[in-house]
Amino acid sequence: MSKIKSNNNKLSNFVSHLEDMQNVFIENNHLEHVYGDGKTLVNNDMFRIENEFSDQLYMRKMYMPKECVVISAMHHTEHFWFLLKGRILVTTEGEQIEHIAPCYEKSLKGAKRLILSLEDSLFINVHKNPTNTKDMEEVEEALYSITMDEYIKKEKLWQESQQQPQ
Repeated sequence: MSKIKSNNNKLSNFVSHLEDMQNVFIENNHLEHVYGDGKTLVNNDMFRIENEFSDQLYMRKMYMPKECVVISAMHHTEHFWFLLKGRILVTTEGEQIEHIAPCYEKSLKGAKRLILSLEDSLFINVHKNPTNTKDMEEVEEALYSITMDEYIKKEKLWQESQQQPQ
C-alpha cells in the first residue's frame, strides 16, 4: 500500500509542497547547478545515470554529489534501491531518514521524496522489466512519473487496461 495520502485525489500537503519546489527548480533550470525540465529524468554530468539490463530486470545506477538536492520521480512499482556509497537524508510523507551506505530500502509505489546528499553517493534501483525492453523511453514511461497528475493518469490507464476482457 502506498504511503501517498489522498483526499478525493487532492495532493497531501507534503507532496503538494514538494511539487511546488519542483516547479521552482524547473522554472529556474537556466541557472547554474539547477536541472530538470519536468518532462524527463535528469541525466547529466552532475547526476550521472548508467543503465543495465538482465533477464526481466532493469538496473538504474545514479551518482549524486555531496550537498545536492533531488526531488524524485514517482515510481509505478514497488522495488528495491541500494545505497552503495555515501550518506543521504530522505524525506518522504511524514518521515525523514538518514541512510548510510551500504544499505537498502524497499521503495513503495507512488512515493515522492526529497533527497539531500550529505556525502558523494551512489544509488542503485532495481526494477522488474517483464518485456525485456532496452528502449529507455519505454522503460521510463512504464516506471516513472514526474508529477502527481502524470502518475494518476498513468495509473488510471493501467487499471482500465487490466479490466478489459482479454
